[in-house]
Amino acid sequence: MNYNKYMKSIFLLLSILSINLSFAQNDYATIYISRPKVFTIASQDVKIEISDQFICNLSNGSALEYKVFNIGQIKIIGSCDVMNYKGSTNINVQKNKIYYINLKARWPRLQGFDFEISDESIMKKIPNKNLIKLSDIGILNSTEIEKSDTDWTYDNLIEHWTKDGISDIEGIYEKVSSQIEYRLAVLKEKNEYKIIYLAGARGTGWKEGDIKATLRKTAQFGIFKSNWFMLNKAYNKDINVIFESASMKTLSEAGDNSQDLYLKMYPTYDNDVNSSTKIANTNNWKSSGTGFFIDKKGYLATNFHVIKEAKTIEIVYNGKPFKAKVVVSDEQNDLAILKIDDNSFVSLTTINYNFKTESSEVGTSVFALGFPMTQIMGEEIKFTDGKINAKSGYKGEISTYQISVPIQPGNSGGPLFDNDGNLVGITSSGLDKSLTDNVNYAIKTKYLNLLIEEINDKIELPKTVLSKTTLLTEKIKSLSNYVVYIKVK
Repeated sequence: MNYNKYMKSIFLLLSILSINLSFAQNDYATIYISRPKVFTIASQDVKIEISDQFICNLSNGSALEYKVFNIGQIKIIGSCDVMNYKGSTNINVQKNKIYYINLKARWPRLQGFDFEISDESIMKKIPNKNLIKLSDIGILNSTEIEKSDTDWTYDNLIEHWTKDGISDIEGIYEKVSSQIEYRLAVLKEKNEYKIIYLAGARGTGWKEGDIKATLRKTAQFGIFKSNWFMLNKAYNKDINVIFESASMKTLSEAGDNSQDLYLKMYPTYDNDVNSSTKIANTNNWKSSGTGFFIDKKGYLATNFHVIKEAKTIEIVYNGKPFKAKVVVSDEQNDLAILKIDDNSFVSLTTINYNFKTESSEVGTSVFALGFPMTQIMGEEIKFTDGKINAKSGYKGEISTYQISVPIQPGNSGGPLFDNDGNLVGITSSGLDKSLTDNVNYAIKTKYLNLLIEEINDKIELPKTVLSKTTLLTEKIKSLSNYVVYIKVK
């Protein structure tokens, strides 16, 4: 092979690779719109609009550099109101691409102008002082920011948590998005939470360590108001931040119902950061569920998995907390009987529902009462309804019903009633929603009754049959009096 040709091939390959690598560093597209001096439609400015938004006025011999983060189809309009000239073009904008557009006069009558796709040579005619730099997220000038807001980085945050421990919602979160892929950290300092920007908004003025938001506490842990800084550093106080399991969600109050989802990436489920922690989470409840009274003396039913390995159990009844203990459990059928063990508890005078041990038929209308996802939905009791779909559960399990009643984490251990107010089951679990929609299970009361018979105490099961003429809303109000919120640690 000719040596010169070989070197030219290598040089070309490296050039292409260099260009691709440089493009890979951008999460935006760049559009250059040039108005060269040869554009002689009087001396009037040309108004530039993009996606129905006014961007700027281009004078003779100037150009616009416009960074587009919200990629997709956009429309560019140029107009001159004084002379009633107008032109437009549509571009399907793709991330990491550069587009060059030349404003070209229509000859011979100068009745307007066109947007002509060009190449980078058009920019050589425009002095840098005449270049307007903007973006669809605002003016971006990173040189104005000399230092980040804090000294926190990804590496020293990991070091900090490894050394001093990590609590509740702290960790690294990544945005689920096809556009700007944020990496953020939630950090607790002096009992206050802040969100730290780490990476993702390349090409903007953001730097690692900048404060993305400060969180303001509400009456429910996991739900925060926030002082949030948008991508263009604009301040927004109308963003709510909600944490649940391994995710963070932001919800706008601005009326557009916009929301973003972030997945928690650190610590991972098998990363025991707290093994050497100095911070004990003794004040944080590990999990929660639902239970209900089966006897006036304070006996309650729930799922075994709700209280499994519990060291402390708290029952919230009528807005008041009571200590409780496990009396008997059945891991195989996922059932447990608790008893309130608190001197401040006063026995109930009555329990107005009927404990039904006979099987219910397929098609029976049923409803659940419980406390699902309290960190997001609050601690008010929730009602959901549906039908009994089958007399057997997962893989034909005979101890459960398959039901179409929607249940969520936190519903576990709650009562399942038919519309006559008969207790027919205990809500327990559901199939993964990524596999199928709304397939849930409830344990039949027959198996709960077998467990109750093992208690060394006289249990007086409720036998009140509600009137068929009573409105369902009234039945729900009455039955809610016997359903409790269970917290475990």
